[in-house]
Amino acid sequence: MGKAMIKAVFVGMSALLALASAQPAFAAGCANAAVTIGQSKIHADLEGTGTLTVVFESGNGEGADAWAGVVARARAMGVRTLVYDRAGLGSSSPRRGRYSIDRDVDDLRALLTACRVRGPIVIAAHSYGGFIALRTAARDRRVRGLVLVDANVPGFFDRAETDAILAEYRPQYDAVRRQAPALAATLIPVIEAYPTSATTLRATRLPRGLPIIDIVAEKSWLSTDEALARWRAAHAQFVAEDRARSSVFAAGSGHHVMRDKPELVIDAIDHMVRKVIALRSGR
Repeated sequence: MGKAMIKAVFVGMSALLALASAQPAFAAGCANAAVTIGQSKIHADLEGTGTLTVVFESGNGEGADAWAGVVARARAMGVRTLVYDRAGLGSSSPRRGRYSIDRDVDDLRALLTACRVRGPIVIAAHSYGGFIALRTAARDRRVRGLVLVDANVPGFFDRAETDAILAEYRPQYDAVRRQAPALAATLIPVIEAYPTSATTLRATRLPRGLPIIDIVAEKSWLSTDEALARWRAAHAQFVAEDRARSSVFAAGSGHHVMRDKPELVIDAIDHMVRKVIALRSGR
């Protein structure tokens, strides 16, 4: 290891220690608790120390437990971690009224404020959570980096794709309503809103230079080779749009990379945390 590399390692360690020693007050009610956001009770768990917070955003129909294998390990980096269940999922109460992706984004931003998370923030997002993370990053300057885990990117979801999603899932609605009525009440409106959500995301502009690590699973969630090829092409195009973005291929992994290949996700979060710290300190 050369002198320059040794110096870089020690600089990164010093920055992490500085973050760990700075422990701003945050709302005690956000530690494994229900937080009132609008008319909903959002279950959240904010733990750890430091000024940087890693927020975990789950896929459609999934709660915070989707990240169970990586949250504590991320917190061991000397940062705070926030996991939560979106309205109607996990331990959170349902939301009233019509679904829109911006209502999910508004809930997250309000939760961050209620928990006194001032930033910087890194969001790790899986699947549909990618849409929420991207939209939040475009609207909230506290977000300084993203780790996308086989997540939605706008370029894949053209009208033909969203029509295909509706055609595939609509015949299953009645069965889901019978077997899991509470989940159906939350999940189905998200699926029905896919065309609108995708249009919203295609019109969303991220800050230039926002660091993003885009992890793409080898197997993902798609049912045909042709669809998988389009998925990979959309991710490649997304990464190519900004030099601050990079890609990681999760060989052998299914859609839930954080379960199949947790080391890849932990490494990406660690890299992003160090990147955000370095950018913040001007190095």
